Formats: sequence, C-alpha cells, structure tokens
Amino acid sequence: MTTLEDDRTQSGLATELSRLARPARGLHAASDRGLLLAGRRARLRENQANAERWLCLVEFYRRRLSTEEQRRAASPHFALTARQETVVEIGALWGMDSSRVRKELNVALFLCQHAAEIWQLCLAGQLDGYRATLIADAAREKLDSDEAIARFSTQVLKLLRKHLTGVDGDPDAEPIVTCTVKQLRNAITYALSKVQPVRAEEEFRKAYAARGAFARDDVPGMAWLSVNGRVDQVRLAHHRLTLAARRKRAEGDERTLDQLRSDLALDLLTGKEDAAPVPAYARPIVNLTVPIQTVMGLSDDPGELSGGTVVPASLARMIADEPGGTWHRMLTDGAGRLVELSTKSYQPTGPIWEHVVAEHSVCFRPACDAPSTECDLDHRVAWPLGPTDTTNLWPGCRTDHRTKHAPGFSVEQAPDGSYALRTAAGFRHPIPVTTHPVSDDFSWPEVDPDGFQFGATELRQTLEVFQQWSELSRTRKPELLWEADFDEGLTESEWAAVWGSRPAA
Repeated sequence: MTTLEDDRTQSGLATELSRLARPARGLHAASDRGLLLAGRRARLRENQANAERWLCLVEFYRRRLSTEEQRRAASPHFALTARQETVVEIGALWGMDSSRVRKELNVALFLCQHAAEIWQLCLAGQLDGYRATLIADAAREKLDSDEAIARFSTQVLKLLRKHLTGVDGDPDAEPIVTCTVKQLRNAITYALSKVQPVRAEEEFRKAYAARGAFARDDVPGMAWLSVNGRVDQVRLAHHRLTLAARRKRAEGDERTLDQLRSDLALDLLTGKEDAAPVPAYARPIVNLTVPIQTVMGLSDDPGELSGGTVVPASLARMIADEPGGTWHRMLTDGAGRLVELSTKSYQPTGPIWEHVVAEHSVCFRPACDAPSTECDLDHRVAWPLGPTDTTNLWPGCRTDHRTKHAPGFSVEQAPDGSYALRTAAGFRHPIPVTTHPVSDDFSWPEVDPDGFQFGATELRQTLEVFQQWSELSRTRKPELLWEADFDEGLTESEWAAVWGSRPAA
C-alpha cells in the first residue's frame, strides 16, 4: 500500500521521464527492440568519443614532447616536462584531476604504440575505455619487453574477437565486444601466465606464503573475518557453506543464504557440532581443466577452474596431488569433442554431470559467469523430446535456467549445429563454444609403431633439460617505465630502448 506522498513521487518521476524522452527522438514511442538498439548505438558513440578524447590527449602530449628541448633551453629552471604540461593544461579544462590525466595518458600511449589492433577496436567504438584500461594496466605493470607485450596482446585479442558480436538480423549494426569484465580479467591472467610463467609462479608462491586470517571491526557491534588461501580450497569451503545453507532453507529456516553462510561459518569455527551439514546427495566440487603436459611437469601452462578462474601450473599440480582428489580423463573424438555419454532417465548420471561441467566452464548464457559446478544441468531440447546426454545438456544458473522457459525466451539451434538465445524483445544472441586451456609449448612425438613410450630415466633427463632451459631463458630486464619523470632528459638511444623511436614533431 502506497501513501499519497509515494503516489506524488511516482507521478513526478513518470512526468520527468516523459519530458526527458520527448527530445530524445521519440524514445517514449519506440518499441522494446528499438529502445534497446538505440541504447546500443549510444554505447558505441560513447566508446568512440572516449577514444577520440584519448587521441587528443596523446597528440597534445606528442606536441609538447617535440618542443620540450627548446623550452628547456629557453628556461632551464622553470620549463615543464611534456607530461607535466599536459597535466596542467588538461586537468582544469577537461575536469580531471592530475592522477587521472596521467593514468589515461599512460593507457592511451600503450594502446597506440604496443597494441594497435586493440586500439583500433577502441577507435571504432567496439571496445570501451574501462576494458581497454584493464588490458593496458596489466601489460604495463607486469610485462618488461616488447616481445612479451606482443604475445600478451595476441592472447587477449583472441577473447576480444570471440566476443565481438553484432546484432542478429541487423547487418548494419556495428559489432561490439560483449565479454564480461570477469571473462576479460580471466583472459588477462591466462595471457600473463602463458607469456611469463616464471613470474606467475613467483607471485602465487609469495601470496601463498603470506596467507592468513584477519579480523577487523565494522559498524558498532559488527566485525569482518577474512581468510585467504588457495582458490580451490576457498571455493570448496564456500560451496560447502552454500549447500548447508540451502539445506537449512529447505527445512524452513527463514534466514537468507548470505546470513546462513555467515552464521554456519562462525558456528563451525567456534566449535558447534554439526555446524555445516551437507545434504547426502551433494558434495562440494572443484573442477579443474588443465593440459596433461602441465600435470606431468613438461609445461608451465596454466589451468582453469569452473567459472574461468586461472590457476598457475604449480597449483594445478598441487591439486592433482591432493589426497582424496579424483581425476577424470575425458575422451575426445578426432575433432576434439568429448565422447558422448547418455542415460534414458531425466536425471543425469554422475559421469554425465562430471562430463558436462568439464566441457562447459560456465552458465550457457553468454554474459553469465556462474561456474558450471554451481549450476543446474539444463536440457537444450526439453526432455523427453531431447535426450539426457552430454550433447543435449549444458549448465545453467537458476535464473538463466528459468529464463530459457520464460514467455518469449527460447534456445534455438542453427543449421551448423550452434545454439543461440532468443529473447522476448526479439534479439538472438549466439552462445559461444567453450574453449579449454591447451599447451602449445611442447608437442608429443609421433607414437612409436611398436607402442614404446618414454622410459622413466628419459623423462627425468628431459625434465632436467627443460628446467635448465627455463632458468636460462628467464628475462632479467627491468620493467618498462611508464610513470613519473621517465621522459625527462632521455637521450635518443635511451628513448629508443623504451619506446622504439621518438615521435616526430
């Protein structure tokens, strides 16, 4: 029941929205599809405008850089560096504080000079500034050579191109990058681990050694307890708390899942018996997909947990060696697809569940990051018209499982076998095929026609060679300088060492 004041507020809001809609080319009269497409076009223009602003920023900096020596000669004590003058000129005019100007200049310079294809996506409006900044910051902070940056950019571009999508049925609509921020962060972490595996291992071991439990006060009467540790162990703990909380809810407990997870965790730590019971039919699962070369120690390529979280090679091997852990070798056909498993009942068997969550890391909806181990198994084609097998099942979070069956929504299959989600507003969103981590560093030799395999001594000697090679090839170069006064007083050769060449006036 609403009050008179609430009614007036609602009426005023409706009037204001109507007033704002009229000058916006009649959005109030647009169809749902037209409204969403208009917003998408605005998003494209917003991305283009941001890239144009960055282009102006870089060009102004370049001009100040080209005249820096003359200004310094004219006034040795008071001349500003190119970066300092850029910050002073732009800050007040564009309404940006100094740190933001410097930050955006660093990002734009990196994209222009070291990631040309990613920069072109920005200029076309297909990639927004926030995602571009995530990419640039990771490379600037973690990589220390042009060759490493090039390899990193190539890896990240694979994800951007995979998620560069247009509008089905509208050939004039410009494609934009639609990956989630979590998907991009995972891709960045994976690319960094591929390019500099030694550094990734060092960072993991340092963080693992610094693990701990920390308590801090919050608002009066409340406090936080934080525990950090291996990602697989934290996942298991959280999953167990979730299963126990759902059991409590099923028994009639009115607390929310978050409240129950908090209460059950504290009950468990303070010694209460049966603090976090798990239903008999369920147990916490962490699913790791990793190249066999990594498990055997022949490669340091990373693995992935369900949901796309990247784990370094050493942690993957630790998980592989965990007591009580179960590994499943998934058989594939000649095209690299997992071999089909099936049952005649509606409920999938354990092997089918293991197969599906291994093949699909996340929920089927393109913009959902829910880990497959926490999702329902959904029939693409409703049972019994569609079978309960690994070709007709995929993971769907509870919301998207319901979405597929909601009025106006459906999953469609194209003639080429791919699937897409059809929405109530009439849009068709292709569902991308899941990719898995692979090792491209080492290839297996052709199988001996007589069936002989590596001997243990041969394998040990090979591993020793690989370890020596890894140590010798480890980079010793300092990181590229991107901040502060790196451009003050550099000679031409020093500049070339960092940038490649000094820009022309």
